[in-house]
Amino acid sequence: MNLVSNGLSVQCYLMPKLTGKMRRRVQEMRNPNAMVSSVDLSHNESTRLAMDALLDRGIDGYQEVLIKENEANFLSAQEKTYILNNIKKPLTDSEEADRDEEMSSSPSVSSETYFPAVTESEPPVLDYGWPVADWSYHLQGIPSVEVFFHSVKSFSLKNLLRELIRQATKVLAIVMDTFSDVEIFCDILEATRKRNVSVYLILDHTNLQLFQDMCENVKINKSHLTRMSIRSIQGQTYCAKSGRKFTGQMKEKFIIVDCKKVLVGSYSLTWLSWQVHRSLAVLFKGSGVKPFDLEFRRLYAISKPVPGFTCHTSDPGDLCLPLRNSRSRWARR
Repeated sequence: MNLVSNGLSVQCYLMPKLTGKMRRRVQEMRNPNAMVSSVDLSHNESTRLAMDALLDRGIDGYQEVLIKENEANFLSAQEKTYILNNIKKPLTDSEEADRDEEMSSSPSVSSETYFPAVTESEPPVLDYGWPVADWSYHLQGIPSVEVFFHSVKSFSLKNLLRELIRQATKVLAIVMDTFSDVEIFCDILEATRKRNVSVYLILDHTNLQLFQDMCENVKINKSHLTRMSIRSIQGQTYCAKSGRKFTGQMKEKFIIVDCKKVLVGSYSLTWLSWQVHRSLAVLFKGSGVKPFDLEFRRLYAISKPVPGFTCHTSDPGDLCLPLRNSRSRWARR
């Protein structure tokens, strides 16, 4: 019996220790003579366990799981800091009840009713309408693409954007991570006042305070906003089994002009972005605008009004309302 037991112990000792998928991949890349395995795109359970440990027990728990799973350290210091600073604990029973009561008593125009997780409701109607009925982008011709780089000294990305805003006659739909540029803001306000352009502005929730600070600094408030909807949005949410979770940021950045052009890029609406940061922008025209139209409506549906900037109108002008029969596509969060 002892011989068998000892034999098993030796056998277990000699067995190679299981290696995490990322660590194994790194080891293969470090050894030029190693047999390289095919790329594995399946779920990595080790990283999920480590992430849950980070949310539940902090850095020490995260490191313990990495050692146990023999997995590589897959998070940068910046990512760990962001996660730890944005953890939300699960609601208590009383908090859950209060939230349910608040949601049941909230007006039906809230974004929660727009876009539930599973729904048979119709897609949301944008406050001021939309200039393309039935998503008829096939009528706008072959898509065209132009690429612009901030590194070209003879060219200004900011001037390109300002010219596009000046050309707008019906709608500006803006999705942006950061907005603190006063000049661009004035150009947008001028478009709403002088040309009756409707503006939909969706901002990342993390940097929303920068936009609010800009408005306060230049003394712009709700009374100055006509035909302008300002909303905020979060990124996607990672939730551990314990209920602890954190939410990401909005990294999509694009501006739709009259549903005929879209300026997509790495720029932000900030002074630094135009002056010192290296950015690029891609201008789509024609039927290539359609995917951005659909994405904007999805984002609008799950966004939330910004307190103090809610402004509605009962006169949508001559804009067409969006199609209201595509139910299943709007049921995805």
